Amino acid sequence: MNIVSILITLAGIIAILALYIMSKLSQQKQPKDQVIIIPKIHDDDGHLMSSILADIPATDGSTPPPIVIEAEETDDEPVEKIIEERQIILFIAATDEKGIAGDDIPAVLEKHKLHFGEMDIFHYTMPLEKGGTISLFRIANGVKPWTLVPNDLMGTYTPGLSIILQLPSPVNDHAAVELFIAHAEGIAKDLGAQLKNSQQENFSKEDKEALLLSVS
Repeated sequence: MNIVSILITLAGIIAILALYIMSKLSQQKQPKDQVIIIPKIHDDDGHLMSSILADIPATDGSTPPPIVIEAEETDDEPVEKIIEERQIILFIAATDEKGIAGDDIPAVLEKHKLHFGEMDIFHYTMPLEKGGTISLFRIANGVKPWTLVPNDLMGTYTPGLSIILQLPSPVNDHAAVELFIAHAEGIAKDLGAQLKNSQQENFSKEDKEALLLSVS
């Protein structure tokens, strides 16, 4: 063996000894009394399971699989409110056998801010923030074809009109019902007619209170 080979062998031995000494010193610096407790988790049947947390080793040394749990609804979670749709219908009935004069209807409806529009009937409209308008309530003829075309009303008579409010409304429902009733009463008065409830009975103070209570 030549001198070069001897030097290489000695260098290797020295390196091994150095690594061994460093390893021992490192072990001595670690606290000997520290004990890592690996939690044991059991299922409902008492069988041992892997740890829930991936950063804590399982007792069998395996990596725990991801656990997916479907969230259950609690009282604190918001519950979607069911919106009930309904129509409030009142009738404006003629007080004489001849009926309500068609000649008078357009002017009275326009006085109460109803305008002729979709479906060939009159609408009370509200402005939208982004422009345009939306129908709050509408009024139609009480007889077929239910239309109120101004030119067609001239020289005719009708036994009555139907005034309809769709809920929920585009505004506060209580305010919408108040406005609806006020205009219905005003239109009936201006046409010399009688306002009636959905049962075709005279619209009373109790009817008004019941409608307002239903949206309070």
